[in-house]
Amino acid sequence: MSVSPCAGRWKYAERPNPCVACGAPAVWNGWRRLKSGGEARHRARCSLRDCSSSSWTVYAEDAYPHRGFGLTLVVAAVSAVVFGGATLSGAALEHGCSRRSVARWWDWIAGLADTSELARACARLDPDGFAHAESMPARESAPAHVLRLLDRLADLLVVHGLDLATSGAGFVRLLSDQLRRFGEVFYLTRPSPPLRFGLSRLGA
Repeated sequence: MSVSPCAGRWKYAERPNPCVACGAPAVWNGWRRLKSGGEARHRARCSLRDCSSSSWTVYAEDAYPHRGFGLTLVVAAVSAVVFGGATLSGAALEHGCSRRSVARWWDWIAGLADTSELARACARLDPDGFAHAESMPARESAPAHVLRLLDRLADLLVVHGLDLATSGAGFVRLLSDQLRRFGEVFYLTRPSPPLRFGLSRLGA
């Protein structure tokens, strides 16, 4: 969950994004100090006292809950294997992580979304454009298909007006958006919520 600028003379130059439960303005609510490294992160809560939401941790840039590595590094390591031809060990050495981590990220990305569903979402937004999973290289792996389609989908959502980061890997942009707007986390080791593509908000 990111922070947004707030004009005027406030205690803080920036304020947290609105509450993920009701959309009301949020306020700062102290700090959370991480066990590893002693890093501290802002906490926020809804400004409405009768809101059902609890307080939450504010994650900046591509930091993500329960992840020791940022999402950008996760995508870079897996991309080195699926697009660059690196081995798991080579990608791990290049990105400063373990071979086991790269393998787990591979499986995580492969199972993140159904490629047929992603292709249909892209086709609804751009009927005449590149969208279909079958139009991608036949021998590409599942994580490669997912990463390609998430990149395409993120770009299309931005074109159609969704408030989404305009650059970076689609995987990072969409997972960060779902965390920011819905408070939903995609875990490596337990079932995750379905990706919300935001098509209903666009009238698609």
